Amino acid sequence: MAIDTLSLSRQFPRWRLRWERLRGNILLVVVMAVLLAMIVIPIGRLLINSFLEGHPALPEGWTLQNYTTAFGMPLFYQALATTLVLATIGTAITVVIAVLFAWLIERTDMPCRNLAWALILIPMAIPGVLFALGWALLLSPKTGAMNVFLRDVFALFGVEITEGPINIYSIGGLIFLDGLRGVTTVFLMVVGAFRMMDPSLEEAARVSKAGTVATFFRVTLPALSPAILAAAMYSFISSMESFEAPLAIGLPANIFVLSTLIYFTTRIQAPLDYGLAAVFGVSYMILMVFLLIWYRRAVRNSERFATVSGKGFRPRIVSIGQWRYPALALFVVYFLFAVAAPFCVLLWTSLLPGYRVPSIDAIRLITLDNYREIFATDRVFEVIWNTLVLMVVAATATMVLAFLASWIIVRAPVRGRGLLDGLMFVPHAIPGIVIALALIMAFLTPPLRYTGLYGTMGILVIGLVIAYISFGTRLMNSAIMQVHKELEQAAYVSGASTAKTLFFITLPLLFPAFAAGWIWVAVHALRAFSIPLMLSSKNNEVFAVLLWEFWENGTASLASGLGVLLIIALIPLSLLMRRFIVQVSGQQG
Repeated sequence: MAIDTLSLSRQFPRWRLRWERLRGNILLVVVMAVLLAMIVIPIGRLLINSFLEGHPALPEGWTLQNYTTAFGMPLFYQALATTLVLATIGTAITVVIAVLFAWLIERTDMPCRNLAWALILIPMAIPGVLFALGWALLLSPKTGAMNVFLRDVFALFGVEITEGPINIYSIGGLIFLDGLRGVTTVFLMVVGAFRMMDPSLEEAARVSKAGTVATFFRVTLPALSPAILAAAMYSFISSMESFEAPLAIGLPANIFVLSTLIYFTTRIQAPLDYGLAAVFGVSYMILMVFLLIWYRRAVRNSERFATVSGKGFRPRIVSIGQWRYPALALFVVYFLFAVAAPFCVLLWTSLLPGYRVPSIDAIRLITLDNYREIFATDRVFEVIWNTLVLMVVAATATMVLAFLASWIIVRAPVRGRGLLDGLMFVPHAIPGIVIALALIMAFLTPPLRYTGLYGTMGILVIGLVIAYISFGTRLMNSAIMQVHKELEQAAYVSGASTAKTLFFITLPLLFPAFAAGWIWVAVHALRAFSIPLMLSSKNNEVFAVLLWEFWENGTASLASGLGVLLIIALIPLSLLMRRFIVQVSGQQG
């Protein structure tokens, strides 16, 4: 056979060039492969299992019965309606409170504004499950501390009530908890917009003799409406994913949302039905994807309404006169409801042999025995170790992958960057309970079954990385855009490889953003609940899972003690986050 040497000589350099390019960017290729596999495989497995009957590890064949059963269940539609109602009303409450506090803290002369800025981050230190359990102790219809106090007050006026008057185990209770829980996140999303708003718009309103209230509603809010709308939509999506409060408060009252319906189907009901749960998960995920597309379009369109101003300005502080101290009192009331009340009742319960309504007689029973019992249990130290490992490894892995993915998206001259950018945002549309369900099905079936990761800390790390990678890439995308590419090009000219350039030049320049992201992920990993609860086993239990186990077993005092320790560990991290948030917002401003 004749060999076309001319053809070979022409093609060889091309293949060699491609090989050299691949070898020089092997880090980027590996990162893209890992990210694609980490997200696509579990989602694909979830979709496949929705068409299978039987246990994921021992499927019994293909079927459409899962979809027929799911869409024929009235409970499914009730859970969907409850989820939407809870998210809608809860988001409205959250946005009103957060926007009001952002304006009071950033733009007015309310007293103690700097202290309020720091305190508004403290709710992040209280995991959602502890927040719900604290309010369960406060507003339980029969024994809740606040209900007992209210009944005593009514009795002074001759009104005798044997139960209530407030029942936390209701739709209203869930809306109340959801409305308070999201305030910090929305506040952080809109406070920068209040800080960077062009002050000339408000000055023009004042020249026209508009008062403070009229200026706020007719100028400030309309000018910031795109940022507020984006924050509201983000809050709505987060509320749709709510799991802790619906589990602790809704499930005992037979109130289901989509997340607790999946948990009930895979962990409580007999027999367990993974195929049905997969249909619920796929439906839940599709709904969230549509909401995410809507959110991204709103954020993209909001750029058309941006106002431009220089870095050297500072919007004038608005005097609210006689409303200064009522505004501070309003913030104090919020802080009492969001932090002080649930923390104090948990602390009180942790110091008693069992829960008792606060009273002078109960003070005599105060003891540290619960804490001694907690630290005398070998299992607790294993759980603490698992929790710390999960926090550090998940935060580090998430931010390193987010940094590399963001660099590929913003800088790397490779095809498919837009696809990778979109893919990195997809996990934000997947609730934690669905991520956990997808991982169960992926790691119980070949080929991932042979990795041996199911039931280990490794699967928890993967679950949390998937859950938080969207946040990490959004943060690092913005940060990388602030660093001029000439710095990296100078390193390449000096003979530095891509990996050395990224980790020794680019990453140090982005340290404030990287650190802010790391702390954010660490805080959320430390307080994570839905993914660890779904994926828990005796080998990978973490703090939140053990706490829930104590609560379910009726040992509220031990659960409260663990909760107090967890909150104390989270408060310094939450406060430290403010320092890096301010640095990042200052750099981007």
